[in-house]
Amino acid sequence: MKLSVLEWLQCPACGGDFTAEASDRSDVEVADGRLVCAGCGAAHPIAQGVPRFVDSDAYVNSFSFEWTVHRTTQLDSVNGRTDSEKRLRSELGFPLEDLQGKLVLDVGCGTGRFAEIALRHGATVVGVDLSLAVDAAHTNLGGQPRMHVLQADVFRLPLKRDVFDVVYSIGVLHHTPDCRKALEQLPKHVKPGGRLAITVYIAANRVYIASSNFWRRLTTRLPKRVLHAFCHIAAPLYYLYKVPGLHHLGMAVFPINMDPDWRWRVLDTFDTYSPRYQSYHTHPEVFGWFENAGFRNIRVLGPAVTVTGEKPY
Repeated sequence: MKLSVLEWLQCPACGGDFTAEASDRSDVEVADGRLVCAGCGAAHPIAQGVPRFVDSDAYVNSFSFEWTVHRTTQLDSVNGRTDSEKRLRSELGFPLEDLQGKLVLDVGCGTGRFAEIALRHGATVVGVDLSLAVDAAHTNLGGQPRMHVLQADVFRLPLKRDVFDVVYSIGVLHHTPDCRKALEQLPKHVKPGGRLAITVYIAANRVYIASSNFWRRLTTRLPKRVLHAFCHIAAPLYYLYKVPGLHHLGMAVFPINMDPDWRWRVLDTFDTYSPRYQSYHTHPEVFGWFENAGFRNIRVLGPAVTVTGEKPY
């Protein structure tokens, strides 16, 4: 943990400031130790360079498994693709070059696929995730001086109010017990004049949703390794689903991801069938959440349901 992150941390219990304690701390970083609140005395461990504000990965253990196995699958710097950069550019709704010098909060950072892009464009990033994906993110990006990783719950973020220039959560909040309430936790951390952007699953293709939900009644109960092994069926099914006339039938019976890279197909198919929580939403619904939060200049973008807005001064 880089000591500079203390500037933005706040005790989720009392709002007090933290001090870092460790036997092996350097002038700038702590590998293992603890954070102690000056207000209420609450202590939180720092393990393997990551502050831990939760006792477990709770309902997101499927993502802990997923991002351990696929630590680098979606990193542009590793796979030679530009999918993450293109997606972040389209879903933020403003040029990535505007991230230069900005403080960014990545909610549900996973392995850091979008944080990597924000860092590349000059941002300082605080990545938060409830799952053990934080260890993958720290391995991938923790060596960069402007990257900070925290394991924390979106419903109890250990962060100060009104400090982040940009807060985004891409493809994450629909995997919480209550997507709307999860969104409602974020505006307070955006500084006046700052921007918030989220993407959640769209409630459009009822056949796809019904079919995947049918299978999810079984798949969410399977051991993660068994389900992941089974999801390798997406590799050959891709070619069957490419046959004219079979795509819609196949996707109606057993939906899979159709990325040309078989690793992405397995990953995203697992991502469909493994999470405990998975909700779908509409553009007017999410637009209303931003309106209720008092945001202005609200924009509806793609893909799925992507909505951005500015916090008024």
